[in-house]
Amino acid sequence: MKTKQICAALISSAILISCGGGKKEETSVADSSGTKKDTMQTAAVPAGAPDPFKDITKSASAAAKGDLVLIPSYNWIEESVSKGLDKTTFIYYNGTMSEPGDQTSKIEYTFDGVKEVPNYWFIALPKGATAKKGDILLTWWQSGSGMQRAIVTDDKNPAEPVVNYIDIDWTNPAKNSKGVGYGQVEEQLKPNSFKVLTSAWEPGTSVAVSKDGEFKDATIINVSGEKILVKGFGGVMYTADKSACTPIDIKPSVKAGDDVQTPWASGSYYNTKVIKVDAKMGRVWVKDKFGDEPRVVEFGSVTKGLAIPK
Repeated sequence: MKTKQICAALISSAILISCGGGKKEETSVADSSGTKKDTMQTAAVPAGAPDPFKDITKSASAAAKGDLVLIPSYNWIEESVSKGLDKTTFIYYNGTMSEPGDQTSKIEYTFDGVKEVPNYWFIALPKGATAKKGDILLTWWQSGSGMQRAIVTDDKNPAEPVVNYIDIDWTNPAKNSKGVGYGQVEEQLKPNSFKVLTSAWEPGTSVAVSKDGEFKDATIINVSGEKILVKGFGGVMYTADKSACTPIDIKPSVKAGDDVQTPWASGSYYNTKVIKVDAKMGRVWVKDKFGDEPRVVEFGSVTKGLAIPK
């Protein structure tokens, strides 16, 4: 996330990228920047800490003091209470843990100062993570902004891997100063700025939520017993029953010719067929249900496990 001199360029790029496809709304101008406990708390959240998700149990901070976290801008957290969750769009940026707590923590924002929020709002990026080629990471677009999954393409420095951001559309027309499309750019991450995604139900992984007769694509933010806090299509956040959610493989085991399900621009999953797989760049080419050209879908959004009528 960059200096004032390039803000205008990032705004322009962000607009183009946000138009690129389904769940790629998380690209806009940057606005970001102790001991962990295992106890569960149910006491009231302190006054002033916006708490619209009453059915999410307040658990201890997963981030230690000084850790980076992924969290929505504070104004949107406030609006979720004052205007309602259905009228608030959430984009996740990076911040820094200032004071971790049992139910709420204080997060340092770049422009908003230090704010106190319930711990379910953020995803921790603990210090010391390392990665190897092919790993899927959770981070943010570090030459832009917004939470992103990324695939490691170069692990010469495991603490500062080179990645491609797979949540930016592969075919997005916006390009960097070298003329490379943002969806195909490779970039070296800063140390302590990512976590490796390894298993189902982790914050940052995808689920298909059975809702209104369809399967809806969503990103897990927090798991609280049988309740899951997710961010869905258009940046809308809501809670879902765990029983209504199907976890999507972080790295799909698919090949050309396989029948699969992937989300389209509306966030709903549809049946389709694999054309080819690029394991290095974390993409799967599939037949487009609504057009003649293939669609390029990121790892973490391809599955064989959904019972969708053909």
